[in-house]
Amino acid sequence: MGKTLTLRSILAAGLACLIGLPALAQSDGERPEAGLPTSQTIAMELFGGANSALRTGDFESARRMLEAALDLKPGHPAILGGLYRVAILAERTGDAFDVLERMADAGLGYETADDTAMLAGADAGRLAAVQTRLTRNLAATGHAERAARIDRPDALIEGVAVDIETDRIFLSSVANREILLLEPFAPNEPLVFADREDGLWSVFGLAVDDRSRMVWAASGVVPQTPLEAGEATGTALFAFDMMTGDLYRRYEIEGAERLADFVVRDGSVYVADADAPRIYVLNSLSGQLELLVEDPRFVSLQGLALAHGALYAADYAMGIWRIDLGDHSVSQVRAGDESLIGIDGFLNTREGRLIAVRNGVTPHQVMAIDLDATGHSVSNIDIVLRGHRDMTGNTEPTLIDLADGRGWLVANAAWPLFPEDGSPPDGPRPATIILELDLD
Repeated sequence: MGKTLTLRSILAAGLACLIGLPALAQSDGERPEAGLPTSQTIAMELFGGANSALRTGDFESARRMLEAALDLKPGHPAILGGLYRVAILAERTGDAFDVLERMADAGLGYETADDTAMLAGADAGRLAAVQTRLTRNLAATGHAERAARIDRPDALIEGVAVDIETDRIFLSSVANREILLLEPFAPNEPLVFADREDGLWSVFGLAVDDRSRMVWAASGVVPQTPLEAGEATGTALFAFDMMTGDLYRRYEIEGAERLADFVVRDGSVYVADADAPRIYVLNSLSGQLELLVEDPRFVSLQGLALAHGALYAADYAMGIWRIDLGDHSVSQVRAGDESLIGIDGFLNTREGRLIAVRNGVTPHQVMAIDLDATGHSVSNIDIVLRGHRDMTGNTEPTLIDLADGRGWLVANAAWPLFPEDGSPPDGPRPATIILELDLD
């Protein structure tokens, strides 16, 4: 992911001073793109209008604007939170119950303690029912075992990749600018596989390519990247020989801002730009990165997946996009009730299920998403993992790797404990835990 923690959600910040909206943990803000309005820019304008309406006590106008914003960004927890606070301020308990029930449908959690008396007085039974559903959304679900514990609290480990043939695990470090290697006989004793001497900046996404026997890594710069005085910044995709660790090649493309997450299949690599609305493709080891698609509707691109003959891109602020690999057209996947906001790690199984890691939204969880026959709509979501003991505290799950019906997850990346200004965190940073999940 490579997130910038102080780039708080502009949508959340627009009303926070008035109604205490929750904020996402990653940039949800407007890109300075010229041209036609997008869902993101329109939603921001609606938030601004709702804010102005609240200042004058026009709760109905604020409600309508937030509902319109929610149509553009379905399941967005900050918008739902805004609608709830507007309902409470307007003392419209029926509206408040309706929003809480929509939050429960979306798989979200929400704390209603401050408003219990008002809601209980209106309908104690309905309040108890929706609180039960919201609490159930936080309950531990699924099973996972520890595959490794890496006691390098200053590394800020973001990504994971597994070589299923050798059981070696590769990890990406943001703060130490390196790729770590865990041998199966010493899973808690990381070795340095590649580092800044190979030209790496912070390392984000990783992948092992069984076909080329390469370890792929996306690298770039964030405020948490330790740079030497006068050191040049940049971003690139790196290919390393899996067995020797030698750098095979680095791939750059003009205009890229920060290559972060990607997916590899049959020798081709599809790469998302985390700081620009672009996706690139590398068609062979001997080729060059090329622009696959640029779309101003992209806000915060994260993981990529290949399924149903198309490329799917997780957008932290918008949900999931579908990119047709023939004509490169882009459409938004129609969500069901479950919120698709806050997806970070994102890959596909061989069967075409989309495995998504959600953070920045309560609760953090791993989801298995089934699409309909057209590949344009969500037909079902199963919760694979939620509430695991290693997914708690001031940390978040980030990236995942899949192989042979299993998944390996970075369970507790410590982004909140790495302030952008380099100041010490409020508390100790934990060892990083890699969890192994059974997806079958």
